[in-house]
Amino acid sequence: MSGHMSVNTLIMLFFMPLAFGIGLGSAERRASVASWLIVLAMGSAIAAIYLLHEGFPPFPAISSKHKVAYVLIAIPLLGLFIDKQTPVCRTALQTLLGVVTFSWLIQRPLSAGQIDWQWLLPVGTIFVWAATVAKVPEVTGSSFTWPVTTLAKSITASIIALLGGFIGLGQVLLSLSALVGGYTLVVFLSALKGGPQPQVSPMTIWTIQSSLLVLLVQLATFATNLSTGAYLLIISMVALPFADSKLSRLPILVQPFAFAGLALVAGIPAILLALRNF
Repeated sequence: MSGHMSVNTLIMLFFMPLAFGIGLGSAERRASVASWLIVLAMGSAIAAIYLLHEGFPPFPAISSKHKVAYVLIAIPLLGLFIDKQTPVCRTALQTLLGVVTFSWLIQRPLSAGQIDWQWLLPVGTIFVWAATVAKVPEVTGSSFTWPVTTLAKSITASIIALLGGFIGLGQVLLSLSALVGGYTLVVFLSALKGGPQPQVSPMTIWTIQSSLLVLLVQLATFATNLSTGAYLLIISMVALPFADSKLSRLPILVQPFAFAGLALVAGIPAILLALRNF
């Protein structure tokens, strides 16, 4: 029975999100579905992953995980409204989303007069994230810039969360990594075919990035055994897209591995620090 349950868990954790990511990536590449539908489907998939792991929240929300669920449900709907807006507007909304999420999460302790110095981590995350995203163009020289760097952050964060005692969120991030991994795999397979370099949709990336930001804010605010050094290394990975100007000159099939290798420079020490703190 336990073996049967472990297979079901593996399917839910990994294979279902992976298959969905491949499906969405394929639909986007073929332009067989309207772009706004891809954005809605991607955001809904991330929200569904969270709900599968954490359960459907009551209304009104009671705990922090209920609040995060509602924010994740709202993200694809917000994406529909800002699809035609400028990159600056989209970055501003992403920052506002992070601020509102954090403020909502700490509402109770803050109203009770409690202040935790650990809150500097989520606040720093929001503004470092915003400053970086604002400086890197949505459409970059390499089609792997945003998918691979986002995947690297998600995988590293999932391991840090699991080692930091936040098992539920670690599993959510693991499933998110599978979803983004499936999407990235399609970009790679498209590149294998040759021809023009496939471009990823800025709004799809916005949806994934916004969801990951919310989950990182949750991790930084509530993880009971979080390694501060490991978490700061995850945040340093936000700067990975700045390498686009150099790495996009490499042969297209080398680019994803170059971005992944660069991500390991921060990812491996982050995991080692989290293990030391475990």
